Amino acid sequence: MQEYDICILAETVDASVANKLADSIRSYRLPSGVGLTEAGPDYRRLYIDVSGTPLDDNARSILDHSRYLAVLCSPETRNSSAVCDRLAYFREIGKSNNIIAVIVRGEPADSFPESFIEQKTVRKILPDMTVIERTETIEPVASDLRADTPSRWKEVLSYETVRIIASVLGLHPDDLEQRHRMRRRKAAVALVSVIAAVCITAAGIFAYLGHVARVEGRIAEQQADLCMEIAERTMVELPAAFADDPQALEYIDQAVQTAEKALEDLGLDDKAGGDETVTGG
Repeated sequence: MQEYDICILAETVDASVANKLADSIRSYRLPSGVGLTEAGPDYRRLYIDVSGTPLDDNARSILDHSRYLAVLCSPETRNSSAVCDRLAYFREIGKSNNIIAVIVRGEPADSFPESFIEQKTVRKILPDMTVIERTETIEPVASDLRADTPSRWKEVLSYETVRIIASVLGLHPDDLEQRHRMRRRKAAVALVSVIAAVCITAAGIFAYLGHVARVEGRIAEQQADLCMEIAERTMVELPAAFADDPQALEYIDQAVQTAEKALEDLGLDDKAGGDETVTGG
């Protein structure tokens, strides 16, 4: 039978969330420097169990061949025999440490299966050296997919996807999340540089057209001056905005130099700020 690295277990009512989580995990691309080995875990090998059926031989076989069990918790999950029986079996086969709780709706106390909640008696020493015993309720550290708005839900889905994958690969979630943010920042910086180059070049072209049309009246002259002001401010303010990011400045400097060359070719370099243009260099 096929091996699975993650089995996503949920009640039928949460099937949509289970499928979206599975899609998010499958589509996640590891940052550079973090790779998968041929014999190691592969978070993309997923199985989704939202059947709600009693535990049978087929369900046992799937759990036998799954490294991790991600349990989506909601008020319907708490007393679900299908979910609780699968959880109990997963523990029976020695995989208690590979259970990932994911709360999707409701409060933890109303959503976690009872086996997730541990009552523990702890001793505390008071300032007068009196020893007392207190029973505390310990809930599992869970991924949280609850959100008030669709946009916020997308954010938490992205964040929890990274955390779940980190658990499966045996990585520290913060390390993987930091690498993920760096990758997204690099992509954003590259996009900003392209947009900057387009804006600066477009401003130069419009300025040139306005310059040619100045003979037609004062309005065209004002338009040309405004366009040149946009180009000049962009070349000055954009590098200043990213002054603390050397990598961003490198991209932006290249964009500014390209735009200045375009203005020079148009004979407008003396109008675009000349020596006053500031770059990251």
